Amino acid sequence: MRFPFVIGLLFCDVTFVAAQNDSTTMYEGRVIQYADTFRIDTQQKTADIDLLLLDLVAKQSADLYEGDTAYVLTPEERILLDSLQREAARLDSIRVVNAQFVQQVEAKIPAIEVEKSWVKDEVEDRNDVLLAIRNMRTPWRKEATVMLQVTQNYVTDNWYQGGSSSFAAMGIAKGQVNYITDRFTWENTGEWRMGGSTISADSLHKVNTTDDLFRLYTKANLKVVEKIFASVSMEFETRFLPTYKSNSMNMKSAPFSPLRFTATAGVDFKPVKNLSITVSPLAYKLVHVNDTAHVLVTDYGLKEGERTQNNVGSAVRVEYKWKPVREVQLDGKFYMYTNYQDIELDLEINCDFIINRFFSARAIIHPRFDSSVIMKGDTRPKIQFRELLSIGFAHKFR
Repeated sequence: MRFPFVIGLLFCDVTFVAAQNDSTTMYEGRVIQYADTFRIDTQQKTADIDLLLLDLVAKQSADLYEGDTAYVLTPEERILLDSLQREAARLDSIRVVNAQFVQQVEAKIPAIEVEKSWVKDEVEDRNDVLLAIRNMRTPWRKEATVMLQVTQNYVTDNWYQGGSSSFAAMGIAKGQVNYITDRFTWENTGEWRMGGSTISADSLHKVNTTDDLFRLYTKANLKVVEKIFASVSMEFETRFLPTYKSNSMNMKSAPFSPLRFTATAGVDFKPVKNLSITVSPLAYKLVHVNDTAHVLVTDYGLKEGERTQNNVGSAVRVEYKWKPVREVQLDGKFYMYTNYQDIELDLEINCDFIINRFFSARAIIHPRFDSSVIMKGDTRPKIQFRELLSIGFAHKFR
């Protein structure tokens, strides 16, 4: 749904107040501003324009929902629209001026669109518009998501099928702060995942860590030609909690063990919206294991006796976001790194199904392969795989 007429006024950063006995007109879906219609008051705050836009969106968003007739114009609004149509005949010269004005504005600022949805949610419609208004006024984009997923299973000792009781919980906090202009973009992402579970069959640990990741990622792009950017990026990730194998005191990981850091320089190709393909001929990777006394360094590609490993090679990173409707979002990330001796492949697909503003379900598929890692008991590297399906609390802050 497009509202270029309001965007134009927002671009001028003024608020208009309808004067008594004034009239307005509607021309090709746009409200036309002319001298006898609106009194421009530069002292007013632009929040008044926001309220007007939100009211219009609430009334005109019925086409987002099949067969929905919930949004009905009030008698006063119907009278106003009728009067606009009657006034249209005598405003030919005004239309020419307005068309030129709208064309100039649309060339600089995109129109507002409300996300399509399976379920009618007026609050979310209004939030989408408010977000679009804010994005037009600043190049900064901010967003944060908090999720808490819980699963529980209880089995008595005499249950005929056997099994073990368990309780698992996982928390995710993810935030983004991006700076976006036509020629330069700076993307910053922070993520912290932490999960644990209890298994009655594990006699050595009351709680075992199932997911532990702290990650920071930053990427700066400078436009070279259309859809192609010069790109530099850095990524840091580590773990904060110890992880053990079931019924074993052997550690799989420990705080800052491992710690990974990568830095790349290359070209970012964005052929379509929400798709980024970054090819980095120059890539640096550091892997560090702080607790070499308890963590097996060969599980992370290091050689016996090493604490830190530095590699220089090449990398490819592909990121894609797909959001057909407001309630479904799929995030895919593929990463490849090689130092021309070993190769690392990592594919992570997250799919979120929004139930309402406070609950969602999440599915994760995460296969990876690292030819430098040979687990204890294996003779050669193997594909690693992680899968998760959960449901619980989720809320997005924008």
